Amino acid sequence: MYIMDICEIITIIQEITCILSAMLLDFSVQNFRSIRESQTLSLVATKEETFENTHTVETELTGNSRVLRSAVLYGANASGKTNFLKAMLFFQQFVGGSFSRSPEAPTGYVPFFLDIHSVTQPGEMEITILLNGIKYQYGFRLDAQRVHEEWLLVYKTQKAQAWFERKFNRDTGKDEFQFSDKLSGSKKIWQEATRLNALFLSTAVQFNSEMLKPLYDWILTRPVFFWPDPFNARYTTNRVADPQFREKVLSFLKGSDIFLESIHVSPDTHQLLFQHKTDSGAAFFELADESLGTQRLFAMSGPILDILENGLFLFVDELDSSLHPLLVRRLLELFHDPKLNRNGAQILFTTHNTSLLDLKRFRRDQIWFVEKGASEASSLVPLSEYKIRKDLSVEKAYLEGRFGGVPVFPSLGI
Repeated sequence: MYIMDICEIITIIQEITCILSAMLLDFSVQNFRSIRESQTLSLVATKEETFENTHTVETELTGNSRVLRSAVLYGANASGKTNFLKAMLFFQQFVGGSFSRSPEAPTGYVPFFLDIHSVTQPGEMEITILLNGIKYQYGFRLDAQRVHEEWLLVYKTQKAQAWFERKFNRDTGKDEFQFSDKLSGSKKIWQEATRLNALFLSTAVQFNSEMLKPLYDWILTRPVFFWPDPFNARYTTNRVADPQFREKVLSFLKGSDIFLESIHVSPDTHQLLFQHKTDSGAAFFELADESLGTQRLFAMSGPILDILENGLFLFVDELDSSLHPLLVRRLLELFHDPKLNRNGAQILFTTHNTSLLDLKRFRRDQIWFVEKGASEASSLVPLSEYKIRKDLSVEKAYLEGRFGGVPVFPSLGI
């Protein structure tokens, strides 16, 4: 399956000049892993005015025009938090790699197995983004063998333009397409070149569709995924060879309460050394000698600085892994700082750190709970759907099980 690393992403971003502003509005997924019914994470801000100037961004959308800079997923272990991130990763990888698959290759899609109906049905994924003032709503339905449907709605005004729609006809065994006059280009050629297990979007871009390329580029380059283990410091290590970027990383670490005097790169061996200095003396240490928290923060620093600079979307599973709660807060402050985050970078992360469940740190529409019911299917609910007092201790209420998403411990029977 196609996977793009942060080096490729930044290189492509630097080559793209047409993307001036881009933000994720929502992502929906149905019948994928532990997610059975359709679940939607929305980053369109509610009418709540809390932290409006820091935690949200004004956009060109009509009506409620603000979009959230961040969101957090809470839930018990195995509740499905990670599966929601995996759904977005699969979406990105399938868009990027479906064209290059062999005609017989499986799609890699995994349905909800614990239901005799769901396991035989296609899954569905849809994304809505804002790109240079235009809203794109793109999605597809697929199973392990083929794509069943694919569509793209484009909103240059409040009225949608259905640029293309694709449906599989079971009787003929072929795809049927409908196109809008708004979509220009060699549509017949793109249609004939689209295999059953590939996406029309991916195929059309390979055949030089200029109108579809901005959406394709957003999907491939804007979402960046961090997973807790293993955490690779290669990108930051390569970037700190640049003295200016090295100073940015050093400033980032110092601002996160990491006591470093300087970072050195040996010109002969390219070995990375961290200088610590006290009143009694100074010493150099290799990265492996630093604490696990410092190692992870260093690994994150390079990508995060580029994510903020280029306005990307960061997905992080277990943001609190190996990081002190205060460091987690520091990272979030970077995304919530309009002066540092000038280009609309966003972050979605999972965590068990309940100290962040504080209405003095987050808006209600930024906090989401993931829970599994008796059917073992994951559901996703924002805190904004609950009627709560403004002075409520959300952390305490969550740990008491008021919002779900916490583990239930049965009797051991011993």
